[in-house]
Amino acid sequence: MSTTTFEGQVALVTGASRGIGRAIAMGLASRGLKVVGTATTEAGAQNITEALGDHGGRGLALNVNDAAGVDAAID
Repeated sequence: MSTTTFEGQVALVTGASRGIGRAIAMGLASRGLKVVGTATTEAGAQNITEALGDHGGRGLALNVNDAAGVDAAID
């Protein structure tokens, strides 16, 4: 395992409320990235926020098929 850290970097992980997306989000957060994880529901977003809270990350309810919503999330 590499010792590279990514302090101060931000990652956007779609589908971070479960499965592979959650594992990726947690792995990135443990390496020092601030992670914003997306879910399709508010409940999923809250779950992500709770999981990433100790790392300074947060969850966001977002439909990635909605271009305006994605633009707003990035801004």
